[in-house]
Amino acid sequence: MRLENSELRTFQAVVEANGFNRAADRLHISQSAVSQAIANLEAKLDTPLLYRGKQLSLSDAGRRLLEHANEMLREEQLVLEDISQIKRGGQQTLNIGLNSSITRFYAPQLISRFSEAQQDTQIKVAQLPSRHLIYEVLSGRAELALGPFQRHMDAFTTIPLFKESRQLVINANHPHYTQMVEGDSKSLMQSPLITSFLDNPEMRPAIQRIRDRFKSVWEISSLSLRIHLVAQGLGVAFINNKLIEEDPICRQFTVLTGLPFGTIDRQVGIYYKAGKTLSNSAEQFVAMCRENW
Repeated sequence: MRLENSELRTFQAVVEANGFNRAADRLHISQSAVSQAIANLEAKLDTPLLYRGKQLSLSDAGRRLLEHANEMLREEQLVLEDISQIKRGGQQTLNIGLNSSITRFYAPQLISRFSEAQQDTQIKVAQLPSRHLIYEVLSGRAELALGPFQRHMDAFTTIPLFKESRQLVINANHPHYTQMVEGDSKSLMQSPLITSFLDNPEMRPAIQRIRDRFKSVWEISSLSLRIHLVAQGLGVAFINNKLIEEDPICRQFTVLTGLPFGTIDRQVGIYYKAGKTLSNSAEQFVAMCRENW
């Protein structure tokens, strides 16, 4: 089953115009065509999307579909604008995905240097959890990703740049601080693990499931919020070693060295879809990163 952009466009128009007739006027088609399109979409998904009445309202499925429609149609518009620029001989566009640590420590310098050297290139940067960068590249929304490599990278061309480690940290005001610092692994079951992303537990053998060592897992994409929550003593988190050394808040945290899984070493670099011919802008960015490291 596929959702076509034409279906999403009709659905979006109905919601934004708050009516089938107004949506038909906006799309320059008949009201019956709009009604049929929504009916077909609901039949395809086997769930109601809109509640009809004096005022249209969205079902839960309708709200989720609207989010998807907005994202896909916005991306479609960006692609059309980029192609139009290319046809006119205008700017190239480089789409890059970065994780939070790269954004914090390296992106300002890298993007500044690149923009000075490639003034005709439009730059689009998305900050995402490291695991999500993979899907950003596979979907084509990012041409390059700069971040830690994951376990399976067979679908990508990888360019190693440097190594980093993430260490499990706790703040002194955590209610089980003393026990954890002394290496009591059972005390971990009294604390949430605060992280940006963890694999589906079914994808790893039980012995490798870090999440099973903790009371619960809080998945929070914002790095600054994760740091704040650890500082408040609400949980523990894996923090980049560079943050622990340089961030004034993270320097106050204690590294839990007595645990066998307390340190995660990672290779960091650039990756892109295997077999893809990079744009000139992407090649220049890769070359600059190689030079930098």
